[in-house]
Amino acid sequence: MPILKAGTSTEQRGFTLIELIVVITLLAIFAGLGIPLLAGQGDGGERTAMRKLAGTVKLLYNEAALTRDIHLLTFDLDEETISTFRLQRSGDQTEKLLLKEALPLKPLLLDQVQVVGKGRFTSGEVTIRVYPQGWMEEAWIQLENGQQQIKTLSFVPMTGSTRIYDGRKEI
Repeated sequence: MPILKAGTSTEQRGFTLIELIVVITLLAIFAGLGIPLLAGQGDGGERTAMRKLAGTVKLLYNEAALTRDIHLLTFDLDEETISTFRLQRSGDQTEKLLLKEALPLKPLLLDQVQVVGKGRFTSGEVTIRVYPQGWMEEAWIQLENGQQQIKTLSFVPMTGSTRIYDGRKEI
């Protein structure tokens, strides 16, 4: 009777049919989960621009509460940009400090800005104030993506959060 050396085998090498089916099934599941996520990336950066704007609003809201200073969010409808400022108080003086200048909203275009109590604007500069007491002016921003599709962003005054709607919404 022959004796085998350690590490050698007389069996054939390879994968069983069950192992191959399990691996192919797992790959199909991962592809099924991943492809829809990648398909959503083809929006040309629209979601990223809207999230950046929503994040900027929330940052200003939190900064105003922490610093106890009024913060400003300025929309330049002609240049298609936003800028952020802090009104810093020192004694009886108030200084307007630039936080971030001219952040582009590309690929989105500013269609109009509506601020409660101020009206609707389609050109020029519009400023939304964020107060340290945990409140900001209610505003609706309408953005266009270049294919005549409108997205409306609503800033919630008491939380500093942003709601995003498909289509044109009015105050």
